[in-house]
This record gives sequence, structure tokens and C-alpha cells, in this order.
Amino acid sequence: MLFVFGLSLAAVLPVSAANGQQDLDHYRLLVWLVTALLVLVVALFLSILRRGHRSRQALHQEVKRRHKAVSALEESEKRFRETVDLLPQSVFETDRVGKVVFWNRCALDLSGYSAGDLDSGLMLSQLFAVEDGERLQEVFQKVLSGQRLINSQFTVRKKDGSILPALISADAMVLQGQVTGIRGSIVDISDRVQAEKTLRQNEARLNYLAYHDTLTDLPNRALFQDRLEHALARARRFGSQLALLVIDLDRFKNFNDSLGHDVGDQVLWKVACQLRNGLREVDTLARIGGDEFVIVQENVASQADVATVAKKVLSLLVQPISLREHQLFLTASIGISLYPNNGEDVSSLMRQADRAMYQAKNKGGACFSFFSAEDDDLVEERLFLENDLRQAVDRHELLLHYQPQIDLESGRLVGVEALVRWQHGQRGMISPGAFIPLAEETGLIVPIGEWVLRAACIQGRKWQQSGMPPVRVAVNISTWQVRQPDFVDMVEGILDESGFDPQLLELEITESAVMDNVQEAVRILNIFQQRGISLAMDDFGTGYSSLSSLQRLPLSKLKIDRSFIREVTSNANDAALTSSVIALGRTMGLGVVAEGVETEEQLDFLQRMNCAQVQGFLFSKPLPANEVSTLFERSFVSSSAPPPVASEK
Repeated sequence: MLFVFGLSLAAVLPVSAANGQQDLDHYRLLVWLVTALLVLVVALFLSILRRGHRSRQALHQEVKRRHKAVSALEESEKRFRETVDLLPQSVFETDRVGKVVFWNRCALDLSGYSAGDLDSGLMLSQLFAVEDGERLQEVFQKVLSGQRLINSQFTVRKKDGSILPALISADAMVLQGQVTGIRGSIVDISDRVQAEKTLRQNEARLNYLAYHDTLTDLPNRALFQDRLEHALARARRFGSQLALLVIDLDRFKNFNDSLGHDVGDQVLWKVACQLRNGLREVDTLARIGGDEFVIVQENVASQADVATVAKKVLSLLVQPISLREHQLFLTASIGISLYPNNGEDVSSLMRQADRAMYQAKNKGGACFSFFSAEDDDLVEERLFLENDLRQAVDRHELLLHYQPQIDLESGRLVGVEALVRWQHGQRGMISPGAFIPLAEETGLIVPIGEWVLRAACIQGRKWQQSGMPPVRVAVNISTWQVRQPDFVDMVEGILDESGFDPQLLELEITESAVMDNVQEAVRILNIFQQRGISLAMDDFGTGYSSLSSLQRLPLSKLKIDRSFIREVTSNANDAALTSSVIALGRTMGLGVVAEGVETEEQLDFLQRMNCAQVQGFLFSKPLPANEVSTLFERSFVSSSAPPPVASEK
């Protein structure tokens, strides 16, 4: 536009100019210069305007870009914080002096602090136990210097003062080449520490159980053998003596089987307590199995010292043990071997002590015995006998003989007592006195007693079927049988199985079987009485029953033990006791049977005392079943002739 204006001005000037062509040329040149200058100014101005516009656009774009970047950064920071809050571990940040500038939600929950506590200037050291303060400061400085911390265990102290174990990891925060603080994580390892503690406790418990008896808490066989090995090593080094005592409770198996294993376990526990409290701490006491205990006594000066310990053990065990309604009286057999006299290693000392223990049992138990080579043969014989007795029932080596019971008023056979005999395959007939005590001690009396009852009922049924006169069959019942929980079921099962008339069965029980638990005995005997079974108290006078207890029992008969009849004509005490039992039976309406009658003088005394029934070798020895049938119609007592005397016992 300016250019057009200049051309128009130049075209007009020649018409109005009067001073000549030269002035006109100069003037036109001036106009052209002014016009060109104006064009340049306008062009420059327009260029500046265009550049300003572009700058404004660029600035606007930059501001917009930066605003967007800031928003994105803020959004990223928000997402980061939210993500960190979702982490299952605590995350924190501090400045260079240890002031906490950030922590996530998990850190808040872990420490018990709040966001407000952070705003008030919480120091990192406040999150840890005082005892960790010095180490924490040392670690903090190392992290600031560029050393990374990985899973170092510290104790976190919560706001409420409680503490917990934790693993700390941390690294330095660097901004523009400058360390501004540290960033780290805290992992609560309470569960892991507790699990490790439990694991260590379990390992320790398992290790303890591996070497200790769980019932009595005494050392077991493994620990006992280890301690005995060490004791032997000391004895060899110092040239001293050592004693090994093996303790076995007498007839414990019968207690266990009769009263139940729970009662048996309580008995063993109480025995262990009695022994532990009565021995020196330097002596090793262990339970090596069942009812067997051992004692290792070091630095023994003489056998007398060992005997003193053995006597003390026996005195400890003789004390009665009260369990529930039972009062149990225990005894023990103790075998003793000495180092170096009886052996120089664990196995030989154990073997000899075991043999000595069986020597003590052969003497009747309730005693101790030092190992003796002379007595060892008897122990071996007893072991062989016990082993054979365990198989006697299966081998059909047991049999019954029957001893007649005579009514003194009629002189007739009114009953028989079934007595077990053992016909050994190689040794022949073995005396009941040799195997019955062994059966009682080992508990074999229970299966043997069941066999006897079954065989006697079967034979009684055979006599019934053959037309013989009704004769009562008496069967001895062991104390241990009465204690069996299935005793009543066993008796009733045998009666049903054999078909024998219960009214012809008589069960003979001892005073000890009744007095151990009178209430239970009364319950059992009442059941039998209701079935029509007769009940007799065997060996009356040798036990400790009271008259009040006797009156509660549904008895039909008392049996006077043969030990009183033996000297009834020569011993005033035996005569008085026998007379008293006969009078007591008459008063209570009970029959009385005198056992072991062997002389006419004894018979005469019993007749004068009005004893109801007798049995003994004066009338007949125990006979096989086929010989008893010939005696059913025979009269054994007459006024004109003395009774026949058995020629063989």
C-alpha cells in the first residue's frame, strides 16, 4: 500500500512543479527514498508482529506442555503413593538428619503412629528400640555414604511401647547428584521369628523325647546306655567300682491287665517319683521299658554300700499307692551287677544284672540279689519254664484232676474241686507249686484260669449227661481274673458254651481278690449269685477281710486253709481259729469246708466242731475225671470203720 502511495505521489509532482526538471528529479528521488524507508519499516514491523505471534504461540504451547507434565507428574505421584500404600510392607523416606518425610499406610499400621505424628517431625530413631539406637545411627550413616542395607534385623518399637522383630532394607535417595536422605522398607517378621522359635522348641522337645521316657520323664534306654558308657569310662580312668541295679516290679503285668493301662501308667509314674526323690542326684535313674527301672551307682566302695541303696529302694516301693478307689501294695525284685567283677561293658553288666534280678524273683520277689554264677542256672531254668508255660495251653499240655469234697453228715461225695496239672512234653508232670506261682507272677494265670473254668464246665456237663448224681464243681478263681473287665462276660460265655448248669458251679475266690475293691467285688458276685452260681471264700483266715466286708458278700461257703488244719490237733491257736471259723459260718448261715484233712485226728476234731464238709488226702487225692465217677455212690465216712487213706499223694 505504501508503495502504491509513493508511485501516485511521483506521478502527480511533475504537473505541479514549476522550478524545473532538476528539482523535480531530486524531489522524486526523495519521495522514492521515503517510500522505500516506509516500506522497510512496515515490513520490519510486520515481521516483528509475525515473530511475536509465533513466540506467543510457542510460549502458550510450552506452558501448556509444562502444565500437562506437572499434572502427569502429580498423577504419577498419586499413583505411586497409592501403590506404595498397597504394599504389604512398610516403606519410609527420611531427610539427611533422619527425620521421616514419608511413610505408607502399612508403616502407619505397623508403628501405631498417625500422619499427624509425621507432620510434627517424627525421627526415624523413634521407630526402633532404644538398644538398637547406636547401631541404627551407624547404619544410617553408611547408607547416606552409599552403602546399601539389605534385610538387617532390628527391633521396632511401636507407639504404644510394644516391640516386634523386623527386617530393614534401605538405600540413599539422590537428587541432581546430591544425597537428600534415605528410602527404606520394614518387614514385620514376628510370625517367622515365632515359627523359628516354635521349631527350635520342637526340635529341642524331639531331642529330649529321643532320650527320655514320655511317661516318667526319666532317661530312657538310649540315654541310660550313653550315661553308663561314660560312667564306665570314668571308672576305668580312676580305677573305681560301679554298680548297676535292675529293678523289676513284681506281678506288675497283672496290675496292668486287671486295672487297665491308665492305672498302670499312674503306678509307674508314682514309682518313678518315689525313686527319684529317694536317690542321690549323682545316681542315674532310668526307665528302660515296661515296669523295669535301672540305677547306675558310681564310686562304690563296697557291696554293703550297694546293698544299702537296694534296701532303700525296696523300702520306697513298699509304701502303698492310692489310685482312685484302689490302694496298691507293690514289691520289686532287684538284680545287681558290679564293675569290674561281673563285666566291663554295658551289655555284659546288663545281662548279669538281669540274671540277678531273676534270681531275686526265684526267691519270691521283694528282695535284691547280687549276680551269682551258681544261681544263674536256676534263673535259666525259670526262663525256660516260663517260655514253655506260655505255650502249654496251645500244646494241650494242661489237664484237670478233681479232689472230692465230702459231706460229714452223710459221708457222701457232694462236690469236687478242679485242680490244674501240667503234663510237660519232655519233663513229664510238673508240680502245681512249680508253675502256679510263676503263672501268677507273669499274668499267665488269666488265660490258664479261663482254660480251667472251661474244661471243668465241659466235664461237669459230661457227668450230667452220663446220668451221674448232681455234683457241684468248684473252680479256683485268681485275683487277676476277678480284675479283668470282661470277667463276668467270660464266665457267662463259658456256661452258655458248655451248657453246664450254673447251680452246679462253685467259684472259689480269695480274700485278697475281694478286699482290693470290695464294692466292685460285691457287684460281680451278686451277678453270679443271680445266675445261681455258688460262691466260696478260699483260704479263709489267711487274708485281712473284715466281718463287715464279709457280710456284704453273697457267699455260700467258707473254706478253712490247710495251714490251720495241719496242726489243728497240736496247736491251740490253730484249733481256736478253726473253731471260730466253723462257728462264724454257722452263725452267718454259710457252709464250711476244711481243706487238707490228712489224719483221723484232724477228722475227729472237725466232726466234734460240727464242720459241714471236708476234703483232703485222707479221703482221696485229686483224680482224673474218669476215676472220679466211681466215687459218686461211695460212702467215705462211717461210724464203724475209719475212712480209707489214700496210698499216693
